[in-house]
Amino acid sequence: MTLSLSRVLSFAGRHWLRLLIIGGALFVLTRKQVNFNVRLGSPAPTEEAAPAPVNVPPVTLNSEAPILTEKLPEQPIAEQSGGFFERFSLFGGGGGEASAYDQLTRLEQKTVEDFIRRFSNVAQAEQEKFGVPSSITLANALLHTRAGSAPAARDHNNFFALGCDDDWPGSTGRADGKCIRRYETAWTSFRDHSLYVTSGRYAPMTQFGETDYQRWAAGLGELGFNDTDDLSRQLLRTIDRWQLFRFD
Repeated sequence: MTLSLSRVLSFAGRHWLRLLIIGGALFVLTRKQVNFNVRLGSPAPTEEAAPAPVNVPPVTLNSEAPILTEKLPEQPIAEQSGGFFERFSLFGGGGGEASAYDQLTRLEQKTVEDFIRRFSNVAQAEQEKFGVPSSITLANALLHTRAGSAPAARDHNNFFALGCDDDWPGSTGRADGKCIRRYETAWTSFRDHSLYVTSGRYAPMTQFGETDYQRWAAGLGELGFNDTDDLSRQLLRTIDRWQLFRFD
């Protein structure tokens, strides 16, 4: 026992520095282990609560449009009349009335098609004789008679609402509060229309081609045919809607 102790003391005397370093290292490691265990047993630090997200409704590409409380217009915007005078009837029937074109579009499609079928040959014959485009003759008749349903056409065979004047020697009648020309047949009304728009102040229009319905429409509107407001635009819309240019 005495021998073992002396050997230990002798070893410690020779290696005291190493033993001191090892002891210091063990002490440091022991403290770190204690701190580590203490931290494991402690509650986690409280994190600051994140702000609640704002409740924004998701945006979808196919979201439905809101329901409108007002009734949508039946006609597309491009089909609605834009000016003050466009809201009046061609025959002067009181403010707020739809234009002749609008009234025509409200008729049954068959009514308009029957009218076109009935008078297309007459319009083509007038084009061949006088050079007036068939499309212009048909559109003018459609607008001024509402496809033959207006009193002037129904009661007096007047398909263009031509009024009485000092140069008219024939019969007369009254429709929509004004004096109009009266004809024996529908054909004589179409013939008188051809003569009317190719003579007098309308004579310069004969320089236009018989298929140039755009210029004929502009000319009738500019020269004030029947004092009809916006006539050129209504003629072109009627021709385009029912493709009356196919008869030219």
